[in-house]
Amino acid sequence: MNSSIKDIVSLIASDLSIKRNRIENTISLLEEGATYPFIARYRKEATGGLNEVDVENIDKLYHYHIELIERKLAILKSIEEQGKLTDYLKEKINSCSKKSELEDLYLPYKPKRRTKATIAKEAGLTKAAELMLGDKVIDDPIIALKEYINTEHNIKTVDEVVEWAGYIIIEKIKEDADIRKFIRTTGEHKGIIHSKKRKEATDEQGKYTVYYDYSEPVESIPSHRYLAIARGEKEKILSVKIIFPTDEIIPLIKRKYLRPNGFEQEVTRFIKIAEKQIELSTETEIRNEILEKSGDEAINVFRKNLETLLMKPPAGEVKILGIDPGIRTGSKFAMIDEYGNLLSYGTIYTEKSKVEREKAKNTIIKTVNKYAPEYISIGNGTYSREMYDFITDIVRDNNLEAKPVITNESGASIYSGSPIAREEFPELDITIRGAISIARRLQDPLSELVKIDPKSKGVGQYQHDVNQKKLKKALDDTVISCVNRVGVNANAASWSLLKHVSGFNERIAKSFENYRKTKGAFHSREEFKSVPYVSDKVFELSAGFLRIPGGENPLDASGIHPERYDIVKKMADNLKCKTEDLIGNPTLVGSIDPKNYVDSKRGLPTITDILNELKKPGRDPRNKFTVFLPNSEYKSIDDLKNDVVLKGIVTNVTNFGAFIDIGVHQDGLCHISEISNRYIRDISEVLHPGDIVKVRIIDIDIKRKRISLSIKQA
Repeated sequence: MNSSIKDIVSLIASDLSIKRNRIENTISLLEEGATYPFIARYRKEATGGLNEVDVENIDKLYHYHIELIERKLAILKSIEEQGKLTDYLKEKINSCSKKSELEDLYLPYKPKRRTKATIAKEAGLTKAAELMLGDKVIDDPIIALKEYINTEHNIKTVDEVVEWAGYIIIEKIKEDADIRKFIRTTGEHKGIIHSKKRKEATDEQGKYTVYYDYSEPVESIPSHRYLAIARGEKEKILSVKIIFPTDEIIPLIKRKYLRPNGFEQEVTRFIKIAEKQIELSTETEIRNEILEKSGDEAINVFRKNLETLLMKPPAGEVKILGIDPGIRTGSKFAMIDEYGNLLSYGTIYTEKSKVEREKAKNTIIKTVNKYAPEYISIGNGTYSREMYDFITDIVRDNNLEAKPVITNESGASIYSGSPIAREEFPELDITIRGAISIARRLQDPLSELVKIDPKSKGVGQYQHDVNQKKLKKALDDTVISCVNRVGVNANAASWSLLKHVSGFNERIAKSFENYRKTKGAFHSREEFKSVPYVSDKVFELSAGFLRIPGGENPLDASGIHPERYDIVKKMADNLKCKTEDLIGNPTLVGSIDPKNYVDSKRGLPTITDILNELKKPGRDPRNKFTVFLPNSEYKSIDDLKNDVVLKGIVTNVTNFGAFIDIGVHQDGLCHISEISNRYIRDISEVLHPGDIVKVRIIDIDIKRKRISLSIKQA
């Protein structure tokens, strides 16, 4: 490991408070192509048991510092080619840990277009500028500057000498890395973000009323508030600026550049001009940093919500009738079997006429009696509450076993028109595909939701205002993490789920699915090696996350990696039993001393993982499935009254509060201040999408369709 990498490791170790050897090993594994889930689960000895978040943070910081080193080398080369690189400057550049400070140091040497300062230097005014900044007291400034008049460059008077020399002084101050750093730091810690409404702007919906004349410290402005202000600016409704504490900045510049030499008045003017220009460029940098930080926080909220949504408990391998409610074009229904295969589908009309409503009722009864679904999954969009009541009445009046459930349908329409949906059901209407998705996402949310772009799932916060490249990677990593945490049935998963398996991509996933269709079901994990594009490395990264229930080797249905089967065999041999006798036998497994199986490559963490997996092989980390029953009395916002207490289901969590579905077609908002009597720093620590909560209605705005809720008052 070269000295530069060692320096990076030291910086990461300091930032994350993780031991150097763990970071070095993690970087080596990442460089070899290992994935976050694989490293966290199957390489605990190398990393000291780091989790996926730790591994990801190491990866991010490593690439940041690699980019920083590459930029340093480019800058050093540029300055050296100019013949201006000193040992002192080289040391300052090499010691930089922030990109902004590095660019400040490079600014005086950066190739630039021809400026007024350049013209002034060409006119021989450098010495005039030095005179104005010098310690020597000038008795008669006018006489001293007369010699710098240069008619060839159209500088004909002393006033023009002062003005043009001033451009050199202004540039010198602007390119002073220490001054720039001070102004940036002061702006970051003492600056004020100020927004106001633009005179010509029209804010028809009044979305930004609170920000028409708004101020908040740069240091403490919450991410959601800054993103709202930035969006208002982007929509040309708000103008935004940072107010710097100029009264603290000007004196510092004066101490460095102003001398009692007879030019105080002129130099003070140039200092103020330079300071204002640095403010403007620094403001852009600071605002970009705030935007990046706010965006990162918004992405983090999105990730947590997405994770909760993907890890929502599945109803399991049961038959489900899915309904996508509609009025004018009717409600589409789709009946699926235990494995998500389509059994029947159709359209019912409940609002056209009494005859059609009766026909719809009979269709539902006939379908339920024929296929015996465990649940009836009803999408929570338009007309969902009316459909839920319609189905509930049918179930009750006819003693049917199926249980009605309202299911979050966000993104179902996106899936319906997607290439994946067309590939799965080429002959079906787009609306029927939506009903299938609504049924499947109750059966197994993870397997169904991975088919939809995470940004379409309705759990984001300012998702269009953040760095889209960062957002995509963060959400993709979250999907991969969830898929591998749960594990994937190698004989049932579609390529759209398989592509998220550790080590896989879309090409490998499609090859895997095609191989299965051609050759039949897999009987052992060893067969994976016969699939085109599944190299030894891909097998190593993926095998532990792919399960084969009922395969030749019972361990293939567990999360134990094939590279560790020999340990399990040794355990069984020592206990004089078969491998399958250990599986799901906590008493027998509990008699094993893990220390007896530790070797040079596999330490106690790995052996402990193996024993835990043997006790509960293929354990699903998701919680037990429960059904949320909507409030029967309140069906629309018009039915609500203040102080009513009722149950709701959390649909989205943001930095400022949680949105909660209370069954009236319009989610209510519980502000962060109304969640708990104790201080909450991070809402996602106490609330998650899918949580069932009791709320009190504290305000209703029917005109704007806004419902304010309180959990702490419920």
